[in-house]
Amino acid sequence: MCGICGLQPPDPRERPPAAWLAGMCRQMAHRGPDEERLLVEHGMGLGFTRLAILDPEGGRQPLSGEDGSVAVVCNGEIYNHLELRRALEERGHRFRSRSDVEVIAHLYEEEGVAALRRLRGMFALAVWDRRRRQLLLARDRLGIKPLYVAALPGGGFAFASEIRALLTLPGLEARPDLAALEAYLAYRFVPGAATFFRGIRRLEPGHYLVVRRGRARGGRYWSWPGGAGAGEEAAAVAGAAPASGPEGEAEAARLLEATLAEAVELHLQADVPVGLLLSGGLDSAALLALAASRASRPLDTFSLGFARRGEPLPGFWELDEARATARRYGTRHHEVVVETAELPDRLEAVVDALEEPLGDPTVFPLERISQEVHRHGRVLLSGEGADELFGGYAVYRAAAAGRLLAGLPPGLRARLAGWAERWPAPLPGRNWLRRALLPVDAWYLCVGGLFDEAARERLLEPGLRAGPELGREPRPPAAGGAAADPLARMLEMDVTCMLPGDTLLKADKLTMAHSVELRVPFLDDRVVELAARIPARLKVRGRSFKYILRRALADRLPPGPAERRKLGFTAPVARLLREELRPLAEELLLSRRLAERGLFRRQEVERLLRRAAGGPGAAPAASRADGLAARQLFALLMLELWFRRWIDRPAAGRAALAEAAPAAGGTPPAGLQP
Repeated sequence: MCGICGLQPPDPRERPPAAWLAGMCRQMAHRGPDEERLLVEHGMGLGFTRLAILDPEGGRQPLSGEDGSVAVVCNGEIYNHLELRRALEERGHRFRSRSDVEVIAHLYEEEGVAALRRLRGMFALAVWDRRRRQLLLARDRLGIKPLYVAALPGGGFAFASEIRALLTLPGLEARPDLAALEAYLAYRFVPGAATFFRGIRRLEPGHYLVVRRGRARGGRYWSWPGGAGAGEEAAAVAGAAPASGPEGEAEAARLLEATLAEAVELHLQADVPVGLLLSGGLDSAALLALAASRASRPLDTFSLGFARRGEPLPGFWELDEARATARRYGTRHHEVVVETAELPDRLEAVVDALEEPLGDPTVFPLERISQEVHRHGRVLLSGEGADELFGGYAVYRAAAAGRLLAGLPPGLRARLAGWAERWPAPLPGRNWLRRALLPVDAWYLCVGGLFDEAARERLLEPGLRAGPELGREPRPPAAGGAAADPLARMLEMDVTCMLPGDTLLKADKLTMAHSVELRVPFLDDRVVELAARIPARLKVRGRSFKYILRRALADRLPPGPAERRKLGFTAPVARLLREELRPLAEELLLSRRLAERGLFRRQEVERLLRRAAGGPGAAPAASRADGLAARQLFALLMLELWFRRWIDRPAAGRAALAEAAPAAGGTPPAGLQP
């Protein structure tokens, strides 16, 4: 695990400034506190900061094959590296380390870009091909590890694991890209390749770039099986024929148990202790049940609960259940009790670590527990992805019902739709019925969706919305996929849109801010491929969520985690905005500075504050509408905090870079001048 960065000048005869690379690495020291290494030569510069997990002595990057024709830096883990190594050794390759990253160099020598489809793991990688004078960048299939890219003024190309590293480069200013604003308001994150920084893009999951003389051409090497882009994949990667789905429920359960067990075993590979994030629910208990019998040393487990003035907060406290599960499997258990009063003081660190606006309240528990994990180890297993792959959220029930209602006569469906429109808004069930009657693409805002079209119309300043900057109506990247089943469509969109844009972004940034590597076995490549082939009807069945996962692990789990109602790894955002966060929300969201940005109508912000934070005209705190208002308000608060940290303040590291520049010697290449 590490941070990687690089600079390619437009002229292969030029050498990028070492000081620029060193400045980029310094901004990512938290990702790799153990070591920093640079490679600077004609046509390319690579930077690497290391968090030593595998082969501490031999795994120093960049790594090469036998003849030195390629140099590789990689952030992540290649879980099938032993299998690949054996096959490569049989073909005559000789290895100099035990590092998983070295297999990338040898595999690229044989297969070029096609090697990407052989890698099983989480990764963002760069391969400098000295013979072809070209750079290959690639990101894992689901976007577990981040990679940002930018074209440099005057020519040249840069990449890095974090945005802050790119912002140290002359000519790359921290300027907001308002074309991302409507998407952020709709989803609480920015999906796809866009970021909130003008001129900086992210490489999308399952994609690669080949960069030569500062010019990039890209492609897709993987896509959701049978979904949007599957034809692209088949054209780009030979021999990637989709496998058929399991035949029947029993076969699906058997395959899922075996595949997940193998994935957990591979994710335990490390030369340092491995821990596990443990809630009181199904997903983490399943990982622990599979890991406990396979780990070479006792596991550390970590659980978190929220309290107010020393009293557990109902609905945000699973420590008792998690403690019982940990005791059953004999782990070294650690509990973190977070007082709600301390959360406002943690927001600045969270916004700094995230780099991008993110209106997801789960940033609070994840950042706090990462701080605790850092005291005990470097690797943490977590259950991200299980809900999206196997149907774990309540909103999926509407999509599942859509399958049943699709068979009704058109006239009856039309009458039901009219009934749903006339249904009084405060009564429950209206949105559920409307969603069940419409195609998923028509109402999709992802699991955490916030402002629909009408709400954005009320919130945004009219002049801003009429201008050219805001871009088109936000749509999920997977829109137009091939899945016919409504639930299958929504699961596909959440896996390909929400996971990389929200869940995995915060998982990487907030754990790596504390030098902790988060591993997600449910998102192992083979588990994902199998989950995509399991029929949606086996995932949400009646009132049972993640049905096939529960059946697959029924013999391994105690009754408690298997049957317990899902609480979710989240934070009491509605309570916080009524109490602890209320002063900060009012100070920032009613400030002159926010008004001068010209983004939001003040009266609508005031209405959200009244509804979410309390005051005259506020509805009862338990209402669903107020819960949505609280989440909407939290997203606006995080956006304003982002503006103040990343736009209003000078770009991080600029002064330090200026001090280091004289040590580089010589003048920067003309093509890299700002």
